[in-house]
Amino acid sequence: MILFISCGVSKKSGNKDIPKNEDCDFINFTNKQYIDLESDYYTIDSLFIRNDCLNIWVSYSGGCGNSEFKLFYNDLLMNSMPPKANLLLQLNDDDNCRAIVQQKLYFNLSFFSEYTTNGGIVLQMAGTDASVIYSY
Repeated sequence: MILFISCGVSKKSGNKDIPKNEDCDFINFTNKQYIDLESDYYTIDSLFIRNDCLNIWVSYSGGCGNSEFKLFYNDLLMNSMPPKANLLLQLNDDDNCRAIVQQKLYFNLSFFSEYTTNGGIVLQMAGTDASVIYSY
């Protein structure tokens, strides 16, 4: 007898649940220092690239109101091999609810496509240890 136990996690096969590049949100450019951009607290649960979209799966406290995530890039590359770009994910969540909300975010990486050859580019999430290499 074979017994399968599941803890409530489901995974879809294939890429049907991941949008194509043109369906992903755009990255915002800023000339501000990231320290000047305020954000509510969140955690990054997963970070990966599929279909030229940066997939960021996050958790945060809320659930009663609207929340808005924006991804920022300050147009600075670290001179390393491969080059590194710091990205800042900002959450604006003006509710005091305490439910744990999980959300999947998708951002278009077409701006970084010129760096995808010769080792690619490291996309580092500012303020975290999360990073991913974007390459072909």
